[in-house]
Amino acid sequence: MKISGTTKLIGILGRPVAHSLSPKMQNAAFEAMGLDICYVPLEVAPEDLENALRGLSAMNFLGANVTIPHKVPTAKMLSRLEGAALITGAVNTIVNQNSSLVGHNTDGAGFIRSLNEVADIDFQTSAALLFGAGGAARSLAVALAESGIARLALVNRTLEKALAIERLLKQHFPELTTSVQPPGEVNEELYASSKIVINATSIGLEGDLKMPFVAVDRLTKDHVVCDIVYTQSQETPFLSAARGKGATTLGGLGMLLHQGAAAIQLWTGIEPPMEVMRGAIES
Repeated sequence: MKISGTTKLIGILGRPVAHSLSPKMQNAAFEAMGLDICYVPLEVAPEDLENALRGLSAMNFLGANVTIPHKVPTAKMLSRLEGAALITGAVNTIVNQNSSLVGHNTDGAGFIRSLNEVADIDFQTSAALLFGAGGAARSLAVALAESGIARLALVNRTLEKALAIERLLKQHFPELTTSVQPPGEVNEELYASSKIVINATSIGLEGDLKMPFVAVDRLTKDHVVCDIVYTQSQETPFLSAARGKGATTLGGLGMLLHQGAAAIQLWTGIEPPMEVMRGAIES
């Protein structure tokens, strides 16, 4: 990569970010597109987030991605929100429009596109079981609702966070059937009736990958099991156990790829080279 006096910058704000494959993927795309853009990791503590966002504008960044734990707080600090970010109150992509920072969310759309690559799902007749209630879970819940999912069960240790997502869904998708419960109260019937099971918690981002609060012994060949935590091998203990039960599995790299491609279109207005991006994160 050649850095010059005209090189434009895009960053990813999060903590941690050292594990992120986004710089590798996005820089490969920009190079293949012949664009003078460099994508850099920016580790930002929660207490420094507002100053970091001001810095993006002050230093004329083209924009940024936002990851854990900043997706929800960032939404409250920008000039305005558009699209899915306006509904979810969570931001994963920022576009700098003449020093005005505009928030978008491409997570949900990226997840649905990656899900459609591995499974043929009739959303109108299917149910989903979603573990987690952070910014990513909000985005996935809204995307599933927009896709017409028949029923969505929200599972989280802190019930109030899951209930907040349910209230959001009821406001925008009143016809959607929802339920909320802690992990220990997810019964066998709910597993059996849920086609899609998703880990949208941050378990596994720090230290050794651990299992989310999912009863793996209740998974079968009829389930599509997703983990938004990604590793370069596309394997986690959760997905490995689910595959052992015959389930179709989806790792987080697919969502990373598709949300990243959508972000590039927002920053540049150009469709990115998907296979170049896919090759960068799988190599």
